[in-house]
Amino acid sequence: MAYKLNVKGVYDRATRSASVGGIMKKNGRWVRGLGGCIGLADPLTAELWAIYYGLKMAWERNKNYLVLFSECREAITIIRNDDHSYPMAMLVDMIRMLLGENWTSVDIQHTHADANGGANAVAGYYLGHEGGIREMDEPPEAISHLI
Repeated sequence: MAYKLNVKGVYDRATRSASVGGIMKKNGRWVRGLGGCIGLADPLTAELWAIYYGLKMAWERNKNYLVLFSECREAITIIRNDDHSYPMAMLVDMIRMLLGENWTSVDIQHTHADANGGANAVAGYYLGHEGGIREMDEPPEAISHLI
């Protein structure tokens, strides 16, 4: 059975800052998570960073049978198409390089917001925090009831 990884990039219009969150589960149980503030970014770029950090975490932890879920159809389309005109083309290329690794199976699929609440909660929790991206063995206590 594949690991399921839900990711989310969150953007705060007032501060123009963004954060990412991700929750990896297997058989419905928490395996690992990630979250952190990424600084100034637009919503699409935040989602692309969430996808990148999620894939990177899974690959580095040898979770190479993976389905990644994102709410952002635009990000998924950019990754799947061979379009290098996007301003963050280097980030998209980094994602594609990760996808080109020797996974047993990896897929990126669209999900709806109501099925992505945990990743959204993690990303929202880290909005405005400093310190970069963190990986977690357990969800942050302040939002564990939402996961």
